[in-house]
Amino acid sequence: MPFVTLRQLPAKVIFNGTIRGHYAHLDQSTVGEVELAAETVVPLHQHPHEQFTYVLEGRFQFTVGDETTILEPGMSALIPSNTLHGGTTLTACRLIDVFTPVREDYRS
Repeated sequence: MPFVTLRQLPAKVIFNGTIRGHYAHLDQSTVGEVELAAETVVPLHQHPHEQFTYVLEGRFQFTVGDETTILEPGMSALIPSNTLHGGTTLTACRLIDVFTPVREDYRS
């Protein structure tokens, strides 16, 4: 299907429900609209996927490698493969995440 409304796809619940992602998959990438509750802690972690995160709504204190900033609407984080990253939402947030290669663990 070439057209999709991400929010209408089944939610993948992460971190005990404080993160809900609606993901679509191609052969080589995964894209998702992600909702995070305020004060959600995303522990520092890494994975083999490259990740692009774009903030639609909210404020998110975020670390990639050795750098930390507060992401606000219109800002992005570019996360290379196997790089430690994580943070804490300062408000409820809505993001777009893109991963390559595909996140098989995010398939419904």
